[in-house]
Amino acid sequence: MNKFLAALIASAFACATAAQTAAPSASTAERQQAVQSSASENSGNTQATAAQQAKNVKESKQVAKVSKEEKAKLAKDATKLNVNPENSSGSAATATMQRQTTAASKAASKQNTEFKSKEGRQQLENDLQKKSTQ
Repeated sequence: MNKFLAALIASAFACATAAQTAAPSASTAERQQAVQSSASENSGNTQATAAQQAKNVKESKQVAKVSKEEKAKLAKDATKLNVNPENSSGSAATATMQRQTTAASKAASKQNTEFKSKEGRQQLENDLQKKSTQ
């Protein structure tokens, strides 16, 4: 039995070694020919790409440029229209609404001033204790 196991292990190593050998490779001449054929195919493709890029550049240079005044006017129009898209009244109504919300938020932050004093905190603690015991 020991001989059988030894032979089995040896054959497994032999199979593994045989499986790791490299496949036969093509000759140098065949490899050079394959490289040359792929290079010639790519060079035609590269030339076509370069021609297309040159054509695109030429077309883009023919487009009229926008002057600084036109750019400024377009930006001003866009800003005027987009101050607050949900407010159809314009920028004056938006400014009024902003003042109102600012005043409301400032008033809301001052509502809890009574809790900043010692007596206020004590009153809050007493109220919380009463609610927790109920």
